[in-house]
Amino acid sequence: MNELKNRQDVERASRVEALLQNPLINEAFEELEKGFVDAWKGSAIADSQNREHIYQLLQALEALKGHFEKVLQDGKLAKERLKL
Repeated sequence: MNELKNRQDVERASRVEALLQNPLINEAFEELEKGFVDAWKGSAIADSQNREHIYQLLQALEALKGHFEKVLQDGKLAKERLKL
């Protein structure tokens, strides 16, 4: 990998880290997940379409968290490569 790409990965990781240290971001993740789970638990037995939608929302939320985690990991690896 080239040095420019490594530096970009380190910068992106730094931005994600700052985002994840923001209490409002963490509150949003927690409230969304809680709201989705509560909606799922409160859904009618016959309402499989709504439960499927809630499942998709939870999956999207986890995908967002997973993307942030990947950016953080990429930044750590890039930092090691640059020996910063």
